[in-house]
Amino acid sequence: MKNARQLSQVWREFEANEVTHSGAHYLLAIGALAREGTPPRAADIARHLGVSRAAVSLQLRILAGHRLVRAAADQRIHLTRAGADLVARIAGKREVVLRLLRDVLGVPAHRAELDACKVEHLLSEETGGALVRLIRFLDSGHPSARSFLEAYRTTNEACPPGERCEFCERECLLRAGEHRR
Repeated sequence: MKNARQLSQVWREFEANEVTHSGAHYLLAIGALAREGTPPRAADIARHLGVSRAAVSLQLRILAGHRLVRAAADQRIHLTRAGADLVARIAGKREVVLRLLRDVLGVPAHRAELDACKVEHLLSEETGGALVRLIRFLDSGHPSARSFLEAYRTTNEACPPGERCEFCERECLLRAGEHRR
């Protein structure tokens, strides 16, 4: 029963996120388009995301309700201070997860980008900060960081994707034993 309660708590925390995955994409699109020059209109956002203007209108109402965006008199969409802050935090987490997956773990770039996108807005600030510190350490050139990366890459080469190593077998056996209880 403890596992059911823990799972329930995870879902509650998931639903307490500031924005949905879709909302995060709209905010990131608004930020990216605004950095190109002029703040976007709904049609610009729709083109950028490949969605209908009706979908943009609906999402903008939700984001405006959370005080993350506002529409100016000329119908251009602006991020509020809270919206800009959220975009910066989401983009920062995306970048650090992308770096971890691609540059440290060796996940192919396309897969790393997709997976980073999936988790960017779900990570807590605490976990995002811990990942930033890890990447900062690994980038530091510290002898221990270089040694760690070299040892990881050597170990990783000994366990190619799709093959089962001793660790994989042991973990699968442990998990199978948990399910039989």
